Amino acid sequence: MTCHMRPLLILAIVPALAGCGGGGAGFSLSPRAVTDWLSGGCSVGSSTGQINYRTEWPAAAPATSSQLIQVLDGAGTVVRTESVNRGGASVSTLDITGLAGRVYEVRSTLYSAASASGTMIGSMRAMADICGAPAVSVQAASGPATSLSVFPEQVSVTTAQSVRIVPMPRTDSGRPAFLAGSPSFSGSGVVSVGTNGVASAAAAGAGEARAAWGSLSAAGAVTATTFVPVTRKWTVLVYLNAANDLFFASDLNMNQMEQVAGNPDVRFVVQWKQTRSMFPSSSFDGVRRYLVQPDNTSALASTLLQSDMVNSGGNALDMGDPQTLKDFIAWGKVNYPAERYALVIWNHGNGWRRAPGGVPQERAFSYDDQYGTSIQTWEIDDALQGQNFDIVAWDCSLMQMLEVARELRDFTDYVVGSEESPPAEGYPYHLIFDDFRDNPNAPTATLARAFVDGMLAHPPYTTRKITQSVIDTSRINALTAAVDSLGIALQNDVATLGTAIPAIRSEAQAYSSTATRVYRDLWDICRLLRERSDVSAAVKSAALAVQNAITSAVIHEGNNANSPNSHGVSIDFSGNSTFASGRSDYLRLKLAQETSWDEWLGMSPD
Repeated sequence: MTCHMRPLLILAIVPALAGCGGGGAGFSLSPRAVTDWLSGGCSVGSSTGQINYRTEWPAAAPATSSQLIQVLDGAGTVVRTESVNRGGASVSTLDITGLAGRVYEVRSTLYSAASASGTMIGSMRAMADICGAPAVSVQAASGPATSLSVFPEQVSVTTAQSVRIVPMPRTDSGRPAFLAGSPSFSGSGVVSVGTNGVASAAAAGAGEARAAWGSLSAAGAVTATTFVPVTRKWTVLVYLNAANDLFFASDLNMNQMEQVAGNPDVRFVVQWKQTRSMFPSSSFDGVRRYLVQPDNTSALASTLLQSDMVNSGGNALDMGDPQTLKDFIAWGKVNYPAERYALVIWNHGNGWRRAPGGVPQERAFSYDDQYGTSIQTWEIDDALQGQNFDIVAWDCSLMQMLEVARELRDFTDYVVGSEESPPAEGYPYHLIFDDFRDNPNAPTATLARAFVDGMLAHPPYTTRKITQSVIDTSRINALTAAVDSLGIALQNDVATLGTAIPAIRSEAQAYSSTATRVYRDLWDICRLLRERSDVSAAVKSAALAVQNAITSAVIHEGNNANSPNSHGVSIDFSGNSTFASGRSDYLRLKLAQETSWDEWLGMSPD
């Protein structure tokens, strides 16, 4: 897949921007406002404020006309939508309150009929800086637009990020005005600009970001320098695929990351997707990359690195494609190098299996509902080829299986995850990564325990099914060898196990069971095998060896009373008829290729 990435332009020096404000009373934006626009934050305060919108209705607007007013942040996300009906008035006002302290674009679209209906007559765009200000006035004029300006007008950038350009029609007096049609964008020199006004510089040099609207045009000067990566102690790469029904939790988790992003030696770099076409309440649409910044408010304050990331066909990246994950990892390591790396995969999970339902039915993890895709467990090789991590953590359901851990053995030192289906809100990042923030030099095995402790310490999870464990991948070979021996012993005694195996399957700690998903705690299976009088000494001995191998491989484990017999790693324990439906997929797994467990499942009594 070829990805067209639109990098954010990082401000170095900008002049004063006269005439780029909301209009009225000589309002203009300062160089500081440009910095805050680019960062998405507020450098002088983060209190809430309001925009006092005042519009003089143009002569072309019928008495029944209306305006749809939208407030957008620097990434292009609509954070507020309001409307006002003319009702025959010559002037109308609207106070948009409760906005987080930020720099915003105010966009108003004029319609011929009430309630934003009828024919679109024109639109207006202006800037409003309420970063540390209690109220800002935006005053749209009734006169014709005679000039066009852009925000920002001048910027010095690096090649690692992108900036959204806002074209603003103006009257002779410099006030915001309505203009028919829509703007178009282009770039020159090293600068390219997408159809949505996002400008990027692929190489060092100079150029312009241009906007044209009707017969009017304007350009902003761009000077680009090469982005120089800096090595830190930790880079946490978060593959946050919220293009599904978990979208609501993604904003929460980003805010939790911001709460613990205060140590520059522990960086969170996030690739985040949402899709409003499938889930209209999503906070934005498309694929973005962020460098998480420290913030304790509910607003998103992280630095937008890249936005509107699309494939060669101009469509949003498919985060259910292993190549998209591979590209993100490579990009993250090149631009944000570190002494140690953690990869967090955020999404739904279905263990090793394709999901039993949904459209399509081929799902294991990273469900992208825009395309109906997901990454299969046997595609982990494709996604992680050539990479190594200190920690790979599954912020997903059901992924702490031996089948999955074996796929990751060659790519990470430690695998972290849940045997269970955890709450939709996922990891409490603020409780997990505070240890990383405060003790970045601690051994990786010590820091990995924070995943277990954080899940168990989060008050909202006390009544939910919680399991979490850390597997040392250097000990997976010994565990798979023990499972191989257990599989052989079970096959040898299959004729005498017709009663024991169904009973154990029914009694062993289970995880989100369905007709085809028969995941059981591996230790608990072995406990029950050893406790039964109708199981041979050979099988009991093999089961004990598996338990000993689990004790060695699972270095940290925690569960609450809602999953009482969990010990840190599950395995498929299907009966033969259930296994038959997924056998061809199971044989793609390394565990099946290297052990006899698939042969055992193929004859396991129902």
